[in-house]
Amino acid sequence: MADPGDLSGRIPAPQGARPPWRELEGLRPLTLRACRRLIVVAPHPRDEIRAAGGLLRRLAARHASVDVLALTDGPGRTCTPPEGIAVPDPGDLGADLVVRPDDLGDPDTLDSVLARLDGIAPEDGDGEEPAGDGGSDPEEIALADAYRALGVAEVHRHRLGLPDAGLSRCEADVVGALSEIVGFVEDPHGLCVLAPWSGDGDDDHEAAGRAAEIVCAAYRVRLVRWLDQAWSWAGPESAEVPWRRARQLALSETVQARKLAASAAFGGRPGRDRELPDGSAPGPREVFLV
Repeated sequence: MADPGDLSGRIPAPQGARPPWRELEGLRPLTLRACRRLIVVAPHPRDEIRAAGGLLRRLAARHASVDVLALTDGPGRTCTPPEGIAVPDPGDLGADLVVRPDDLGDPDTLDSVLARLDGIAPEDGDGEEPAGDGGSDPEEIALADAYRALGVAEVHRHRLGLPDAGLSRCEADVVGALSEIVGFVEDPHGLCVLAPWSGDGDDDHEAAGRAAEIVCAAYRVRLVRWLDQAWSWAGPESAEVPWRRARQLALSETVQARKLAASAAFGGRPGRDRELPDGSAPGPREVFLV
């Protein structure tokens, strides 16, 4: 079996080439019906929104509480669509609201987009109230705006402030912090931890993933892993990725647009921070390993 931490045999996809992600359309759906509390291990700001914004929205709509353990305050990637995403406007059946990266760079346009999205008929709990004020910290304000864009009412954040690109030296700190949260949960059967896959190819992601595996094994808690950097080197036939454990969450156009708006809340054009060669995650879905 290939060592998931060994990147020597991984060949990145050629620039401009799009792997045949359509082969993943037949993945079984991700079901977390018993999840009443989700703890997210996020190596960088907005990582969880990029990789699992749709899942966060769905669970929050089911009234599951969401905790985010923010490991660093360092840079993170944003969602990058290949084209604009059309969102139906219920007030005008003959017109679509088209959300494009350039549009979302303008705060006024972003507010207009969110107002239109909030007017769309409820879907998976679209009637959620927006997240609260993030305080005076610009990063926290951006995160509050991002979750408001997703339609997630409340997120409890725990900031560790560990060094960006240095989590491999701080894995014990991550294990300790996550253990403190998981260990005090009254109902562990309704708990789920969401973290990066430990074979992702990004040092910080892999360190966070290993720490989550240790804690979840110790407390016998369900762990769900997301892929991020792996999309730049892995394909559906990559032996390094345990595709047999992969599950998908299909995203409506409305949810896709909300994820773009959430990324735009951090300012700048989406996708310019450490953009992957193939853009964002594959198609109108989020993919997880269970």
